[in-house]
Amino acid sequence: MARFDHLKGCFGLLPTPYTEDYEIHIPDLKSAANFCCTSGQHGIVWPVMVGEFYFLGEEERIRGLDAVMEEVNGRLPVVFGCSGVSLPQVLLFARAAQKAGADSIIAMAPARTNQAVAMEMFRRMADNFDGPIMLQNAGMYAPLNGEQIAGLIEEVPSIEYIKEERPPGPKHIAEVYDLVGDKVKTIFGGAAGKFLPDELTRGANGCMPACEIADLLAKVMEIWWSGDEAAARAMHTRLLPLINLET
Repeated sequence: MARFDHLKGCFGLLPTPYTEDYEIHIPDLKSAANFCCTSGQHGIVWPVMVGEFYFLGEEERIRGLDAVMEEVNGRLPVVFGCSGVSLPQVLLFARAAQKAGADSIIAMAPARTNQAVAMEMFRRMADNFDGPIMLQNAGMYAPLNGEQIAGLIEEVPSIEYIKEERPPGPKHIAEVYDLVGDKVKTIFGGAAGKFLPDELTRGANGCMPACEIADLLAKVMEIWWSGDEAAARAMHTRLLPLINLET
């Protein structure tokens, strides 16, 4: 059985810190991961767009994964970002995640490809990683429509999670939830948590903001789960100036 059988809530996106020599600053990366573990966040994701995956070489990304896994040591679920410049590179990262023991993997289609490539990518990811897959559906990376997502989930049961961030987020989360809400475990939203309450009312049960604010948004989610929607919205409203400043 997986260490974490249901991923939900606020998953902090780690940045990628660098040394003056343009190497990943491993101690700082581990420090950010530890902050997620000790501040009440519900999971960790690295590297995605917040971590600037597109600037990372293959070997250094895998070294970073190993460092994060070592630091976290089972305290939170770790989702490894496998997006890459080509399908073979995505699969290389999926195999690295399998070897490192990541709890899940997430990916978008390579830039300048199309929906057919995206769908083939997720099929082949399932052949290279034994755990749950998270489908990241972003507007600029060959996004799938709701029907394509539904068909792919029927075909690839290991796609257990969706990060839906086509704008406007709440509208597309509602579309996906209506089609596959009973077939996936969690739909996560994006946009730094800016629209979190509206996403939650439309079927989401998670979000993925940058980790420096994810501890506060985790509290918003926990208040929401407790049934006090008004208090959750009030706290979220207080956070909006910071979210807007960041984004």
